[in-house]
Amino acid sequence: MTVIGSPVALRGNLAGRMKLGDPMAYVAFVTLGLIIALGAVVPLIFGDGDVAQDNEGLLPPSWSHPFGTDRYGRDILLRSLAAVRIDISLGVAVALSVLVIGSTVGALSATFGGMVDAVIMRMTDILLALPGVVLALIITASLGKNTWFAAVAVIIAFIPLLVRLARAKALEVRSADYIAAARLSGASTLQVAFQHVLPNAIKYPFVQSTLVASLAILDFAALSFLGVGVQPPTPEWGAMIAEGVGDNLLGAWWPSFFPGLMILLSAASFQIIGDWLDRRLR
Repeated sequence: MTVIGSPVALRGNLAGRMKLGDPMAYVAFVTLGLIIALGAVVPLIFGDGDVAQDNEGLLPPSWSHPFGTDRYGRDILLRSLAAVRIDISLGVAVALSVLVIGSTVGALSATFGGMVDAVIMRMTDILLALPGVVLALIITASLGKNTWFAAVAVIIAFIPLLVRLARAKALEVRSADYIAAARLSGASTLQVAFQHVLPNAIKYPFVQSTLVASLAILDFAALSFLGVGVQPPTPEWGAMIAEGVGDNLLGAWWPSFFPGLMILLSAASFQIIGDWLDRRLR
């Protein structure tokens, strides 16, 4: 017998809701899963498509090259799938980093209050004054053209969003009776923050982190497109679009179209999944 409210019943209930009431969420999960699976398996079997072929430059999509080839004769499908390991991995890594750092800082800010809260909020306001991609561009341009610097820049750009969200939820939690009981029992402020406030305030930042993953993919592509992110010849969607822009003038639309399509499908899937999680957890 399955007890209502048990983890098994809850998983079955959410899966049923997703399949029957949220067809777009089902499509998003399948699309994102397929992209990740192909990005993990295909390059291992067929390679990264990084071998240039002088006599196969700018071939249109065909059975032998479903996404066509770029100006150097490299297969765009293989390079687009090889880029999954960078773009999706960095997007998820940024989302997890922002979730942990932002939720922790927000919970500490709300729990301590006073001067600590004021300083953290003013620093957050300063970072929020600049659009995320602009802040990431400034940081990356200052530190240098490097994938890890780009990751750090995007993390710094998105941390303020989750700090504010986590703080807002933590302010609601800290007024609960069990928080007062914990303080009366002799728990320190740090113990209250990490043992009680943070675990109960992290739910909504967790949902928001899926949206951060989507935005991080877009920002990484933008940084690489501008030449300060992942550098060629490493396959990355933004860098591939930058390389293919000039080919549009020659009538070759595919070198930039298909990497852009991969960005659209991945970012949209994360957005839809985040929206589904938000509806389910409210």
